[in-house]
Amino acid sequence: MITEDDFEKLASLARLDVDPSMKGELTEQVGSILGYVQKLDDVDTTDAQAMSHTHEAINVLREDKVHPVDSQPSAEPLTSTEATPQAMLSAEDMLQNTPDNSGRFIRVPLIVE
Repeated sequence: MITEDDFEKLASLARLDVDPSMKGELTEQVGSILGYVQKLDDVDTTDAQAMSHTHEAINVLREDKVHPVDSQPSAEPLTSTEATPQAMLSAEDMLQNTPDNSGRFIRVPLIVE
């Protein structure tokens, strides 16, 4: 399936320095791998639906809301969370639990100089 010349070209493209005594064995192994992958051409995929993930999870996003520039948007829980709004901390209560804050922002140590 793959010749030693093909393997040498592949090794060169991958910038691999292959021991000449290993070329034959590695050529067989790469050929075996390519043969296995080529079996996928035999799989009937006519009824298979395209998918972007292997699982059924979806992103949970909140609706975008436009707020005037001078207003402060209130924190709202995502609609799919189990926490009720009453069980969540308000922004003011959360800021009271921080060691350092400025207005509605939490101050943290500088990490980039």
